[in-house]
Amino acid sequence: MSAILSLAALLLLAQPSDAGQTGAIANPGAAFTAHPCRDERLREGARCGSVSVPEDRGATGGRTIALNVVILPSTGPNPDLPPQYDLEGGPGLAVTASVAFYLSDGAAYRERRDIVLVDQRGTGASNRLTCSALESLEASSDEMFPPAAVEQCRAELSGHANPTYYGTRAAVEDLDAVRAALGHERIDLVALSYGTTVALRYIATYPERVRTAILMGAAPPDAMPPRHHGPAAERALGLLFAACAADEACRTAIPDPSGDLDAALRRLGATRATLSPQVFMERIRGLLYQPGSARRIPWIVHRAAAGDLGPFDSATRSSGPSPFALGVYLSITCGESFALMDYEPAAAAARETRFGDYRLRRQRDACRQFPASQTAPDHLSPASGGTAILIVSGELDPVTPPEWGDALARAFPRSRHLVIPNSGHVFEGLSGIDTCLDPLMIRFLETADPESLDPACLARMAPPSFVVSQPPPQ
Repeated sequence: MSAILSLAALLLLAQPSDAGQTGAIANPGAAFTAHPCRDERLREGARCGSVSVPEDRGATGGRTIALNVVILPSTGPNPDLPPQYDLEGGPGLAVTASVAFYLSDGAAYRERRDIVLVDQRGTGASNRLTCSALESLEASSDEMFPPAAVEQCRAELSGHANPTYYGTRAAVEDLDAVRAALGHERIDLVALSYGTTVALRYIATYPERVRTAILMGAAPPDAMPPRHHGPAAERALGLLFAACAADEACRTAIPDPSGDLDAALRRLGATRATLSPQVFMERIRGLLYQPGSARRIPWIVHRAAAGDLGPFDSATRSSGPSPFALGVYLSITCGESFALMDYEPAAAAARETRFGDYRLRRQRDACRQFPASQTAPDHLSPASGGTAILIVSGELDPVTPPEWGDALARAFPRSRHLVIPNSGHVFEGLSGIDTCLDPLMIRFLETADPESLDPACLARMAPPSFVVSQPPPQ
């Protein structure tokens, strides 16, 4: 499912208020306001609009947020399933970017149901918390989250947003406000990465409103990323190097990628004084997310060990503006990760890896000067229950390792955990996405029965070949 690793309306009246339900907040008066679709590809057939919600649900008469909503109607003649709501990752990515997928390779998801895409508050066209100074540095070799840029971000947002109201709990209530406004009694959720955090809190708060959920790269709230980034990435890197050793072409061209990495880190100062080992490793960690980019890493470190950073530069060069709303990212991770985690053990565990505690230190320092999102009292409460859930993990996931999916599967009796060999946090680059993975997920959404799936085809989903030579000049 490429866009959301990236995801027949039931036109029923909104359900009665849930104010008496533990942890739930009612969304009275939520209304959908239609407007022309901004994307020309959606001008015919799709419905676009917004649902206005309070920025601070505890205040009266304060600022409102117009949540950007795109509804892709079912393409089949007899839509008979609840609508599918997608939840993107990050935090900070806009889910409406997934429209391209559902207009092409993902059209099969729409045969029996509508697809509803709601940009989470602070992302996309839902009052995006843009931090231009920070976002311009994302692909640079500078230290991440420099204090001056964090302060500029805070000032940039002060005129149109209070980041303390942009946390997971607010996203859950926003999602339910849109559901109520559209008149959907029950919905299905398809979530990726941080989106699974929102999905799990939504299921815990409104269990009767969720028929099924697909959780890809599952991140339960108590994971508190980036707490485990170093150890999770070290594990994935070890598996990648082992796969290189098992591949004849990679083993022949790059007999010792682990040794090459150590050598590359030792000589970085001489190769390029402006590129620190910690920034180099953070870029390598990012390449582990997708099979396509991960299979370039052995060659990258092999050449870097010889003093050639060309392959590294090519793989990590930015191709455009950052898709992340880093104001949302900082707000949520400051309030729901750094404010809750036991920092010193996390940093010590990270220092045992080649990735070190760089990411933790830089984000901790940024959080000292950035407004953290409010954290709901039940944020870390374990999610469980009878919802039908399909959990999908990548074997080489460097950020949400498969054991997290195992733990979630134990909490939900009607669940199943599928692990895709050779995959990372997202699945782009693997063969068989459209012929194996998408059909499996669609069947689950149709049947709400995880045991009805035959996942044998997952073993045949192949990654790209390892890069073992310099490509010819363009």
